Amino acid sequence: MTLDRDQIARRKRVVVHEDGDHVHEEHVVQNVNLEYREAIYKVVQFVWLLFGGLEALIGIRIILMLIGANPANWFTAFVYQLSQVFLWPFQNIVANPAFQNHVLEITSFIAILVYALIGWAIVRLVWVLFYRAPTSQVTTYDRETRD
Repeated sequence: MTLDRDQIARRKRVVVHEDGDHVHEEHVVQNVNLEYREAIYKVVQFVWLLFGGLEALIGIRIILMLIGANPANWFTAFVYQLSQVFLWPFQNIVANPAFQNHVLEITSFIAILVYALIGWAIVRLVWVLFYRAPTSQVTTYDRETRD
């Protein structure tokens, strides 16, 4: 089922209780845009997955730099090259303290913080722009029946 922004799928249920001369009728109209909300949820989870993977990559880089991993190793070189693409905006913000071949990349910590904020902002923006809360409306009628 595809829904436009202004179109709302609804389901109506009528419950009638008869008790002698008294009839209680209840009309429940419920918003059924569950598929729409599930699609938004999947998009949000995908955004978190992307940013979580990026932050994990940068975190691995921090550990490898801190323990002085061999940059000639294929795994270390791969992590350094792939993460460098995402770290270049943060280069030279502050000096990274180093001792021999052990480096504490403070710029990588800054990048993790910034990317976490960007991911959070994108997720919030998706929810604000596209989320529609489920709604329901209940109308009840009580009437006396006379023979």
